Amino acid sequence: MAAKPELYLGYDDKLPNEPLPTYQDIYGPQSTSAPPYFEAAIISVGDEDELLVEGLPVGSAGVFIVNMIVSTAFQIVGYMLTFLLHSSHAARNGSLAGLGITFMNFGFYIRTHLGSSMPNTDKHHPNGPEYDTDTPLDNAYFAYLLMVIGAGIFVKAVFDYIRVRRLQTIIESSPEQNV
Repeated sequence: MAAKPELYLGYDDKLPNEPLPTYQDIYGPQSTSAPPYFEAAIISVGDEDELLVEGLPVGSAGVFIVNMIVSTAFQIVGYMLTFLLHSSHAARNGSLAGLGITFMNFGFYIRTHLGSSMPNTDKHHPNGPEYDTDTPLDNAYFAYLLMVIGAGIFVKAVFDYIRVRRLQTIIESSPEQNV
């Protein structure tokens, strides 16, 4: 009755008194395996000519322009529609570029309508009608802020699409041309 049962780990036949491998045994110079958290950012799917960069196909310039136009024409609703339904880098960056144009349009609209808010038509006011200049629609700084943010979003979207397009060109070119 003094016999101890052996511990079975289930996933392999190692006994618990066997030492664990060291870091150098797993990731040392003799190891050829990549760490388990390593993921490739560029993937070619099957027999298709479609190249996935960062998990999305690149898309064409036409898709970029169409999404930018839809996002701009329908403003915030168009941006949400095109961004949530994007299926490529071109569609995503096109909807972001449209959002940037929308912000710039809002800024220009506010800038051109400064001081045109409805006057306070209180007849008993001693100074007569007054304009409320504390609203965001009468603030030039707010208008310029919207224009700068919109321009930044637009430029970033265009440059991101160009970056992904260049990466696709580099990957698809032959190694002799890359040298």
